[in-house]
Amino acid sequence: MPSIGKPFADAPVSRDLRRRLFAVTAMLLAALLPVGLWGLTVRLSEPQTGGAGDGQEAAALAQWQALWSDLDARGEAALQPDAQDSSLRAAGDTAFMRYRNLWGRVDESARRAFQMAALSGDPRHKLALLQPLTTAADARTRFRARLEMARVQLRLRDLEPARKAARAALAVADVPERIRSDAHFVLGAIAWESGSLDRAESALTRAIAADPGFWDARQMRMRVLGRQLARPRQGVADCLDRTRQLILDLGALPALAQDRIQFREIADRFTVQGAPANVAFALLAGLGYRWSGDPERAHAALASVENRRGQLPAVCEALILEKAREWLGERG
Repeated sequence: MPSIGKPFADAPVSRDLRRRLFAVTAMLLAALLPVGLWGLTVRLSEPQTGGAGDGQEAAALAQWQALWSDLDARGEAALQPDAQDSSLRAAGDTAFMRYRNLWGRVDESARRAFQMAALSGDPRHKLALLQPLTTAADARTRFRARLEMARVQLRLRDLEPARKAARAALAVADVPERIRSDAHFVLGAIAWESGSLDRAESALTRAIAADPGFWDARQMRMRVLGRQLARPRQGVADCLDRTRQLILDLGALPALAQDRIQFREIADRFTVQGAPANVAFALLAGLGYRWSGDPERAHAALASVENRRGQLPAVCEALILEKAREWLGERG
């Protein structure tokens, strides 16, 4: 008959075995933890396709389809920016030049101060002359002073002071949105100089939304978007939005400059060494050559999409390929 005390006699051995099993289990879990964390990191770093990602992709797809519907209905004219007045902002125009000249709303002493600052050949002296104007009673005078300071500091490559001055200009209330677009443009230029493409893209898009006729903002955004589309691991929504905005800028720049030669110049820019880098650039080059009146080069650029696959998200590439083939076939 087994002894009643036997289990209790074996208890120390069982506890020791349990401790050993616990130690082995802990070691296995410790070994597996980095693998699990790595898998989680990979999943989080991948472009999202569910939840909010689905909503962003749906919105991007709707805008993409609307663009091509407009092109089908109105042709190239669908890309020309809307303007609130008969003037178009030419390259190099800024907030207080040409048709947006505000000298009539600046008092005589402030006008002289701005003129003296403009005549100064020393950037540091110019900043000193502008500084008192940042506290003027008139909102537009304060805005212009801070904006001019941001431009001077940008030329000096004092990027952080330039950024602060541009943001201070945007903080001035009671300034028309079309004029505020210049401060967004300066912020975009600062971000471009500092290598922050996301911030540059965002600021330049705000500048264009505030003033669709801003040639300089569109020209710089085209450079930023081109650099963005050349980067790996972007989401489908970003890929579609950037390609769509490039096409919008392609149509806007020649109209704003009143120079259709720019269609060819832009197409050449996206046909590096005779071959576009990806399907988006191939589509852009094809449209540019077509609207410049060069159907042969347009055909070559659009046909090259078949050899440019694999650089962009698959869904985005498929939609771009569909449009390139359509323009190659129906309009080729």
